[in-house]
Amino acid sequence: MRNQDFAAAAALITLLTAPALAAAQQQNNAGTLAPVEVGAEGPADDGYINVDKPASTGKLDVPVERQPFSIETVDRELMEDTGAKNIQDALLYSSGVHAGNFGFDTRGDSAKVRGLEPSQYLDGLRASYGNYTGVRPNIYALESVEILKGPSSVLYGQAELGGIVNAVSKLPKAQKQGELQAQVGSFDHKQVAADVTGPLSEDGKLLYRLVALKRDSGTQVDYVDNDGYVFAPSLTWLPTDDTTVTLLLNSQADSGQVSAQFLPSRGTIDPAPMGDIGSETFVGEPDWDRYDRSKDEATLFVDHRLNDQWGFAATGRYTETEVEIREHWAAISPLNPQPDGTLARTIYMTDKGTEILNFDMRLEGTPVWGPTRHNLAIGLDRQDALWTENNYFQGRGQGTPINVYNPEYGNVNYAVLDPEDQPDNELKQTGVYLIDHMEIDRVVVSGALRYDDTTSTTLGVNGVDTDKDDHATTGRLGLMYRFDFGVSPYVSYSESFTPNLGVSNGQSLDPTTGEQREVGAKYLSREHDLSVTAAWFDIEETNRVVPAGSPQEVDQTGAVVDGWEVSVKKRFGNFSVLANYTDLNAKDDESGERLPYVAEKVASTWGKYEMENGFRFGAGVRYVGDTVGAGGGPEVPSYTLYDAMVGYATGPWDFTLTGKNLADKEYISWCRAEGLDCGFGERRVILGEASYNF
Repeated sequence: MRNQDFAAAAALITLLTAPALAAAQQQNNAGTLAPVEVGAEGPADDGYINVDKPASTGKLDVPVERQPFSIETVDRELMEDTGAKNIQDALLYSSGVHAGNFGFDTRGDSAKVRGLEPSQYLDGLRASYGNYTGVRPNIYALESVEILKGPSSVLYGQAELGGIVNAVSKLPKAQKQGELQAQVGSFDHKQVAADVTGPLSEDGKLLYRLVALKRDSGTQVDYVDNDGYVFAPSLTWLPTDDTTVTLLLNSQADSGQVSAQFLPSRGTIDPAPMGDIGSETFVGEPDWDRYDRSKDEATLFVDHRLNDQWGFAATGRYTETEVEIREHWAAISPLNPQPDGTLARTIYMTDKGTEILNFDMRLEGTPVWGPTRHNLAIGLDRQDALWTENNYFQGRGQGTPINVYNPEYGNVNYAVLDPEDQPDNELKQTGVYLIDHMEIDRVVVSGALRYDDTTSTTLGVNGVDTDKDDHATTGRLGLMYRFDFGVSPYVSYSESFTPNLGVSNGQSLDPTTGEQREVGAKYLSREHDLSVTAAWFDIEETNRVVPAGSPQEVDQTGAVVDGWEVSVKKRFGNFSVLANYTDLNAKDDESGERLPYVAEKVASTWGKYEMENGFRFGAGVRYVGDTVGAGGGPEVPSYTLYDAMVGYATGPWDFTLTGKNLADKEYISWCRAEGLDCGFGERRVILGEASYNF
């Protein structure tokens, strides 16, 4: 199904909507912009069904089920029920998403959305620049995680083809409430946390929230810790009934080592003379290896209602991060490791950092013009980011050897270290955009147009800088018809672009661009107890950056992804259940080989039952299909994992026990290429939690 089939589907829906367009009402009630509210509680509990609520990633106050695009929200309830420890965990029960495609990793959150990389955002602003230059958001400080699937440059400018994964921070609420929490679990995990909020003044014009957490934890890999803290106070000021100003501060740090050991395929996915290599194997140096990172940032949110139809919204953030990496990993080659398990190691060190200033401001309106009702946004956003790298050294095979079956530590060859500074990178991007969500009776027409001016600069260590300017106009258009019995079929088209830094073969890299065609349907029952979404999508990517023969060179090629996904959420009284399935084909456009590290079939289901006596029980199953490495091999087998939860609430106390990978399956989640390195998925994790709510 390509352009011809897409056009036919669009024509079919246009024919369905034509009678409604002809019979559209000539007069409508005046549109009214929603009043400014702080910490407003949502509607009555609908289980995991939240499509009747807006998602901030859409930049419009329009419920997800009324938009002709694929957006999914993972709320706080589902994250807590499934025992999510990070954003990667939070995405495990989402359609169209292969979460954790690089397995257990202390460095960050990995996922493929519709077979491609997504961009990482926090509160609507880009949060990740460069590789391993920041701190993954702490999930305890988040209210929800939103997934905007497919190309999204029209909303956010520079955006990966997979879409946007946007984390939404906890902010002050008008009602006084709080939580004190203690958590213990597998691998000597210990954690304490607090979340308190409410009014700070008698007149309710000042609100506060304080989120704090301290974690001390080991991991499934020997000598690899995952310690950290977060301190996130926020203050909201309501000078008038029409204005809200919120300041959020976030100080966060994680420390430990890198869990990814890049172990050889012989002994992991392939047989080896000395037997299997365990997932606990650490080939680094306990007294030298470290992966310490910190972040300090301030975010300002401003909302002001001008009148009943128009308002102004702005978000701005300044972030500084520092990362220190000292690491060994297995240097894989045809002769390494040796038959007895002795292998050479790469020794690596670097110090990274970022300074980021970005903002997004827009005029929002809900005008009514003739028979049309609109949700409009006219906006300007800006990214100004610098990421640096100093004290860099990578000595492939220059680290001291170690036996992977019987490692002996303490032998570090410091003499080989000869660090040097690397070129810094700077990105300046300015974008202007127009978004219009228009409804005519039951017909929805949603479109957007955006222009971006981007300058990417490589700051050479020799004082010679290289500038690259990219300009792009991107758009999207969606059409939906909302039948009165709850079904809403739709078609949509969207575009995306991402500038690429650096040069290859003496030539600067072209921007990666892409487009998506989508046909789908959404259903929400009148009782809001059943939600079904289904979509077919086709994505074409151009100038995809892939590694070439040498570490300094890359190639640019294309990719095509097509497939379908379905998500069902249902509430039966005290029982809530969700189920997802994704089936796609992701291929290199030139070679025809499968894209690496992508599971083409993913399925999951989770259910929870809440009893009247305070007990609750949950269970889930996750299936991830096989993947391949670069060049089409090796094939990494599929796997099925089981999760569960039991909880009990009495008075202000709540006790929860969650388990992931209950069978403690030891499995390979990815391999780089045939005969090279592989990585393990996450082993069984049991977490016990006690919370006191007030």
